[in-house]
Amino acid sequence: MTNKQQRSLQSFRRVQGWAVAHTDILNAAPAPVSAHLATLNEVVTRIETNAVRQDSQHRLSTRSSTDATQRRTAVLDAMRLIAQVARGLRGSIFGISVISTTPRKADNEALVTAANSMVENAVIFRTSLIGHGLQPDCIETLQSATAALKSSIDARGQAKSAGVGATKGIHADILAGKNLVSFVDAGLAPQLKNDHVMLASWRNAKRITSKGVVGTIIPLIDTPSSVAPSTMPLAGTVAPAAGAQHAA
Repeated sequence: MTNKQQRSLQSFRRVQGWAVAHTDILNAAPAPVSAHLATLNEVVTRIETNAVRQDSQHRLSTRSSTDATQRRTAVLDAMRLIAQVARGLRGSIFGISVISTTPRKADNEALVTAANSMVENAVIFRTSLIGHGLQPDCIETLQSATAALKSSIDARGQAKSAGVGATKGIHADILAGKNLVSFVDAGLAPQLKNDHVMLASWRNAKRITSKGVVGTIIPLIDTPSSVAPSTMPLAGTVAPAAGAQHAA
């Protein structure tokens, strides 16, 4: 999620908290207001779910998180042995040069294609390859290694697709959430217009901050009797002694 999306999500959570704290106001509000808040709850859940999916799938889609490097090495090792024997038989067995090279600089997708091609062609020369020292399952070993590399490639691609889907879902739900909060705001406005304290509380809850905040903060409405700020010394200061003279 982007920082802006995170701030929007935090504002939705504050709205949720405000709604829980002021059910009396919601009960007196038009019925659609509660319906919009219920939908907002679903939107928040989807955003949070997609945020987790977005992060996890991004990690799975990175090269470092896959086993493609090891799978690639296994394919190249299996190809190298077949190519090594085939090179020694060039000139004595017609056509065997087709399996005498390995594409070491090819990307993984191209390597899978080349390996599958080698498997198909090596079957023709199986007897000669085994007769000159290769293991009886040399072709099957290459075939299995190639299939494993292909699975690794596909898994990474699927993770990328899932991550993109989660990103699109977050974007759509952020827009939906903003619209829902706007609808709730329109429904509450007539009730709160003469209650300046509650109106300020609501506006603080629904606003999208310029920077992220830690946790969900619901402002207190009922405050105990307070001492006027002018009569309270600041922490860490000493009140002037009675009768102290100030310089003119």
